[in-house]
Amino acid sequence: MSESSYPGFRHAYRLQMRWADLDALGHVNNATYLTYLEQARIMFFQTLALWDGKPDKLGLIMARVIIDYKLPLNAEDTVTVYTRVARIGSKSFDTEQHIVCERDGLPTLAAAATITIVVYDYRSNQSTPIPDNWRDKLQAHWVGQP
Repeated sequence: MSESSYPGFRHAYRLQMRWADLDALGHVNNATYLTYLEQARIMFFQTLALWDGKPDKLGLIMARVIIDYKLPLNAEDTVTVYTRVARIGSKSFDTEQHIVCERDGLPTLAAAATITIVVYDYRSNQSTPIPDNWRDKLQAHWVGQP
């Protein structure tokens, strides 16, 4: 995990832009923003040791995504995705993520997303309550008061 200098966020993931991310107009394709969010979220979960990616136990499933696109990204942009916990429920939680690029030397919001994550028991094929040790780790990155 990297400590963030972006206000309100402690987790930052710097992206390497790829030529394949661009559309015919030279902008990052809108669907690629979701890939950026996913990669940063996986790194966030690994940092918190919530899930190791093995499907034989509890896991995490994305149930909903809301994304507001603020400006196009280009190949020359330096991009960082910031992640924090925005809500903690009984079986699910929301992450808030900001895709930020540098423009004129300042961090500039390119997209903001809220993603609902459900804790899932792969053995019983159903959602399950958030384990207490996971809840403790999530609360350390929650923007609200635990």
